[in-house]
Amino acid sequence: MASEQRQQFSPFWEAWRIIEDEYYTEQPLDYQAMTYGAARGMVASLGDPHTAFLTPEEADMFSQDLTGTFGGIGVTITPTDDGFVQVVKLIPGGPAEKTVLQPGDVVLAVDGTSIHGMSQNEAIALIRGEVGTQVTLRVRHEGQEMDLTLTRAIIAIPVTERKMLDNNIAYLYVGEFNARAADLVKTDLTDLLKHEPRGLILDLRGDPGGYLHIVEQVADEFLPEGVLVIERSSTGAESRRNTTASGLAESIPLVVLVDGGSASASEILAGAVQDRGRGVLIGEQTYGKGSVQVTERLSDRSAVAVTIRRWFTPADRAIDGKGLTPDIVVEYTEEDAKAGRDPQLDRAIKYLMENTAQ
Repeated sequence: MASEQRQQFSPFWEAWRIIEDEYYTEQPLDYQAMTYGAARGMVASLGDPHTAFLTPEEADMFSQDLTGTFGGIGVTITPTDDGFVQVVKLIPGGPAEKTVLQPGDVVLAVDGTSIHGMSQNEAIALIRGEVGTQVTLRVRHEGQEMDLTLTRAIIAIPVTERKMLDNNIAYLYVGEFNARAADLVKTDLTDLLKHEPRGLILDLRGDPGGYLHIVEQVADEFLPEGVLVIERSSTGAESRRNTTASGLAESIPLVVLVDGGSASASEILAGAVQDRGRGVLIGEQTYGKGSVQVTERLSDRSAVAVTIRRWFTPADRAIDGKGLTPDIVVEYTEEDAKAGRDPQLDRAIKYLMENTAQ
């Protein structure tokens, strides 16, 4: 550490020694909690919601996310502007689906602990837990606050879902670009294309992203040879990831469904489809996460997830904090959800019917 940096760090150790020598407490100081708190404060000073310090438990939880199974209540969440988290999606078959919880509900507290100001990872760590145990959420639902008690269960994230719709239209949902996604997408496409469909609907709604190398493999199935994404570091160094001409579904008429829960890796794929004219985006404005993170484990198995690059679409568009605007904007309202309607999917089917021959 350079002399200037050591000097800048001196107040930290001065404060640490004062707390050790002078703080009134009837219990021994928790040095691990103090260390973790200092690390969280350092990370928070960067002002980047995607750079975070993770305890060993939180780091393990993050790894579970990308393998596809964990103990929880079956929701995906995202931070709100006022310091809480809101429900983005209910995972089919999970405990939350059996309650009044719905997308847009705000989680205020977990087991009596307010989550105001917590990171998304901290909130998730409180909600998850051992299978069979109970957790009580204080939520704001339709303008009213209420407590909901749920029993945690094994949650298997539905990575993909495929089906043939009426009028010989293929449908493929991708819920997350985790370690299994590329193989599952290839299997699904192989099956769907046996039906010689007139068009394909790729549903990325609620897809929070995942591994960059996995979305690169998945995108290769839909896009011909060309640029997938441009990455830039803070030094200005630039790299490009490209698709090849070896995909299974490079020429079939394509519609991509997106919404506010489509983030990160799913925006990379949707942005490339849009910029390269490969297909049409239908739905609502996407989340707007245009950065790349790596997670580095520390000596005690805690970790730092740190933003290392920004990414840009093939047309060099910056989407961070903005998102992608669909070519055809279609809202999906609470009334639609309650009535079992899906106007976004309906519009995608209509588009393919009008623009393809069979």
